[in-house]
Amino acid sequence: MVRGENMIQKPRGTEDLIDLKVREYFALEMIIRNIVDSFNYNEIKTPIFESLELFKRGVGEETDIVSKEMYTFLDRKNRELTLRPEGTAPTVRAILENKMYINENLPLKLFYFGSMFRYERPQAGRNRQFNQFGVEVFGPKTSEIDCEIICLSSTILNTIGIDEYTIHLNYLVNGEQRITYIKDLKEYLKPKTLCDDCKKRVESNPLRVLDCKIDSKQFVDVIDMKDYLSQEDKKYFNQLVENLKNIGINAKIDKMLVRGLDYYTGFVYEIKDKNGSTLLGGGRYDELVNQLGNVDLPAAGFGIGIERLLIALAEEEIFISTPISLDAYIIGLSEKAKQFSNILLLMLRKSGLKVDFDYMNRSMKSAFKQSEKLNSKNIIIIGDNELKENVVVIKNQITKEEKKVAFDKIVDAIMGE
Repeated sequence: MVRGENMIQKPRGTEDLIDLKVREYFALEMIIRNIVDSFNYNEIKTPIFESLELFKRGVGEETDIVSKEMYTFLDRKNRELTLRPEGTAPTVRAILENKMYINENLPLKLFYFGSMFRYERPQAGRNRQFNQFGVEVFGPKTSEIDCEIICLSSTILNTIGIDEYTIHLNYLVNGEQRITYIKDLKEYLKPKTLCDDCKKRVESNPLRVLDCKIDSKQFVDVIDMKDYLSQEDKKYFNQLVENLKNIGINAKIDKMLVRGLDYYTGFVYEIKDKNGSTLLGGGRYDELVNQLGNVDLPAAGFGIGIERLLIALAEEEIFISTPISLDAYIIGLSEKAKQFSNILLLMLRKSGLKVDFDYMNRSMKSAFKQSEKLNSKNIIIIGDNELKENVVVIKNQITKEEKKVAFDKIVDAIMGE
């Protein structure tokens, strides 16, 4: 076994999911899958790497993701490829390439689970390889579908037991009004003392300045985007807020909320926990499909970092996975008994029982301790005497009752408990 300085360790910013954590991950995924199924969403899986150009055009060259955080490499034919940093652009590429946008498919309601990759400083809930669940809806541009997206995300949180959160909502200004707003925003930002990144963003992408984690405290009096919205956009946004209220969801209008990706247009939202940390976010991106494939197809969606949710659950001491439990643990006392145990294991497993065997040849005392660790409801003991009598000894770990059971009655005895 390799130890000490020569041990190969996982890359920085990655994580091994083991024991309780992997069970919680699987349970969370299953809960989410059941919820999106009830909302009639279908799964899509895209490649783990894509063309670099997809993210430059889709996410935006001036975003931190594209300019700083992507894992990009050349393949053997010098093509620029990138480990996907987010899931929306690959989903759009997939529906364009596979012509899924035909009218009879609409609304196209999709979801995905997958690993994403961003080169950034690792911290709690933010690894360089992380897992994300996302929802994307293509076709309708209505406040009703926007309401459904927010409702779906809040339903996920409520179902897993996270109920102390705030929904932050904003509407990004578009069209000619956007030009006016950006001009006024630049004037507002001129006297501010900005970090080096934001000094560049003021000219290239001023909206992104509002999303800066370093400078954002200076912007509490920032000019309000809703004052620049067209009458049509104001009506749309007000209808969305009203639809949310009708289903018992109260959102906080947040004039500083812009999200970190350039493709957002229209409504954007984030859900933050009681400590102000973002649990998930999304919004509308009506121009992205056209931008990538010259197809006019409105779209909206959201993404959740699975690790971030697992941390939130752990902080609240909420456990959603089923504890390890066996129907039976088999202990073989002789070589012949161990050989017979293979037959017994197969028989019990075919009957739908969850069983295991003492493969480590432990002492009786240690084997019993192992069965307790595995939370086994029954212990099956088999030795040469039992083989001669065609029986096994079954000890019920709940009632502590011990009895001999004939071979052909073992399944009934276990399932009858």
